[in-house]
Amino acid sequence: MSDGSQSGRDRLVWSGVAEARRLGVACVLLFLVPSPAEAAAVEDDGRLLAGLGVDAICVQPLAAASANGGWDGSAVAALAARLPAVVLVLDPAAVAGGGGDPAALGRRAGVAVHAVDASGPRQPDRLSVAYVRERLLAGDVAAAAETLGCPHRVAGVVVHGEGRGSGLGFPTANLALAEHSVVPGDGIYAGWFTVADRSWSDGDMAGGVRYPAAISISRNPTFAGRRRTVEPYVLDVSANLYGQPVTTDFVERVRVPERFDSIEELIATMRKDVENVRLILGAARESRRLG
Repeated sequence: MSDGSQSGRDRLVWSGVAEARRLGVACVLLFLVPSPAEAAAVEDDGRLLAGLGVDAICVQPLAAASANGGWDGSAVAALAARLPAVVLVLDPAAVAGGGGDPAALGRRAGVAVHAVDASGPRQPDRLSVAYVRERLLAGDVAAAAETLGCPHRVAGVVVHGEGRGSGLGFPTANLALAEHSVVPGDGIYAGWFTVADRSWSDGDMAGGVRYPAAISISRNPTFAGRRRTVEPYVLDVSANLYGQPVTTDFVERVRVPERFDSIEELIATMRKDVENVRLILGAARESRRLG
């Protein structure tokens, strides 16, 4: 599906992740393997990509594409039948190898086909899975989003925490994270909070709606905490979120965590954090509108 290089493959992956996020569907990465023996290597790729927007990996024999390695009408139709898809993201070289036009192939198969140039101008190290993980662990979620084509997302379920946020006037949602989550480095982040269940509603909130949030990732140094937590504070709304599957999208780090000598100093800083989050997300929203 790509030009065979790691950077080319990763460019296709990130394009698929961004398109799936835009459509609100799962992103499934398809590997074509020439033999069952090579399928084992896919497991390593799965571990690396888990938590970076790829929801599942599908392994198919190479015969899923046409004999010359390209994607022709019959190959695309066969793939669409096996893997019910909204959009297929393919390397244009592979489509051309099958003698097909992406849009025409999609129309015949009843699925949209996007051809993504796997050899674009960005440097390979800025495309790789390792680069994205490194930036996330360093707290540079903005750089990771530039490569991914969308903000990094972490999914989890809201569980009971220690209740400190409510006592400070900033009630947070304590998250039990999904397996293989790639959690950004410690910090206070500007991001978006969404309840996954679109049929849910409570208080001021509704499922499937994206709300601005200040997201804390730390061990709560002011309280000498030992357990690292991910706690979004959703701005301007309230609801009973316990037990709800949610997602948090990370836009930018506001600051790194620090220990405060007084609760008053902590609260004053948290108020500044919230204002900074509003500014960052307002700018991001405006940038998307103009773009």
